[in-house]
Amino acid sequence: MKKLLAVQFFVALAFSAFAQTYTQTTLISSLSNPVAFDVAPDGRYFITQKGGVSNMAVDAQIKVFNPNGTYIGVFYDLSDSCNSDFERGLLGITVHPDFATNQYVYAYYNHRFNNDERIRIVRFTEVNNVGTNPTIIFDLDVADNIAGNHVGGNVHFRPGDPGKIYLTIGDLAYQQGNPTLNYANKFTSPYGKILRINEDGTCPTDNPFYEDGLPLNDTCDWIWSYGHRNSFDFCFSPVTDSMYCTENGWNAWDEVNMIHKGAFYGWANCEGFYANSSTSTLCNLPNDILPIEDWGTPLPAVTGVLFYSSQVMPEFDNHLLVADNDYGRVYDITLGNAPAYDQFVSRTQWMDMTTTGGLTTIKQGADGCVYALKGGYTSNGQLYRVCPQGLNVEEQPSGIAMLSAYPNPANTTTTVQWSLTQETVVTMQILDITGRVVGTVFAKTEEAGSYTTAIDVQQWNLSPGQYFIQLHTTTGVQTTKLLVH
Repeated sequence: MKKLLAVQFFVALAFSAFAQTYTQTTLISSLSNPVAFDVAPDGRYFITQKGGVSNMAVDAQIKVFNPNGTYIGVFYDLSDSCNSDFERGLLGITVHPDFATNQYVYAYYNHRFNNDERIRIVRFTEVNNVGTNPTIIFDLDVADNIAGNHVGGNVHFRPGDPGKIYLTIGDLAYQQGNPTLNYANKFTSPYGKILRINEDGTCPTDNPFYEDGLPLNDTCDWIWSYGHRNSFDFCFSPVTDSMYCTENGWNAWDEVNMIHKGAFYGWANCEGFYANSSTSTLCNLPNDILPIEDWGTPLPAVTGVLFYSSQVMPEFDNHLLVADNDYGRVYDITLGNAPAYDQFVSRTQWMDMTTTGGLTTIKQGADGCVYALKGGYTSNGQLYRVCPQGLNVEEQPSGIAMLSAYPNPANTTTTVQWSLTQETVVTMQILDITGRVVGTVFAKTEEAGSYTTAIDVQQWNLSPGQYFIQLHTTTGVQTTKLLVH
């Protein structure tokens, strides 16, 4: 990964290339080396601070903030055991999909104590805004002599794969560009891979290279995909559950990949669409999955990636939004071949969120706005919110934290995932493309928590086409699209 530069922000920006004008505001400021964030169902922000660039991190903390951005306090302090040298540190965070009931928060960090170097995922139980009962669920021993870069990584739950955690680990910069010795294309190492584990840390027996039924007697047991140089972050489509991942290149190409189970993504044989840092010789490996898009020199160091799905910014609906570290830009990637969205159509530089760079994480909020974190190597990290001009964010439904459906498109049934931040009367309806109510799935009073609702396509006589699922509460409405085949 390239060096993160100190940045500034614009309070408001207008972009003539798109139908809407956007307003950028700073929701949270004065963060020290922030890298990742996630949002609880009640709207609280959990933000990781990488820690200062030293062998033992200073301020390697998870901080928690109210939905309006006001500071609550330190959720957990890992400064006494976190190695933040170079690109290491407290790098990833995710809240459990059922956080409203179990209060679980998972953090990804580089552990070091008494010269013992490890990559860890730790689960905390949130109690009154404080992380309690720290439990190590993933603990990977790392060689003491690694370079300190290409460590990844982030950690996320997959909506369409309940109970499973995905994480990225870089190739640790070992034998850079050497296809023979580099870790990324070898099953003898978990480095340069995307891994999949159960939420309790055990190994899923349906992983693509789980061979003999004996958990973790072989490093390939964890592997979901391989051949990655340094995949910084990834996301899942709420429409199809497809997985997309950014990857930092070496000399010539950064990438965005669509991730498939058991697939090989080329490194260290290939970079972008080309053979090992070439700018002219195409990669011709027979089993290599080529990226959706690549960026040539100067490399932007792509980081956060978001599959946007909302009518709040309809011009980005079913597009990828990709952030970068070096310039603070967000790129808009139009995807084709609906409903798979597995083909590149075009790339546009959407906006500069900062003047000198430094975006690490980008997410879509429950309000349909885009949230991006300025961080990395900066003592003045900030969380930005970008909304269409004139949208009153405070009027967005605060009682509904999440609404999504999977599989989507659906042939027979789809399962709607939704959550409430408070007890309320809630109604779920199906609407057709014209906005006509096809039917009411339910109307009842529910407590705060996470829920799933199965919708039978045949029961509601849904012909092939596009529909909308709406969740109404006393505080507002949220909508998600449903495609029926």
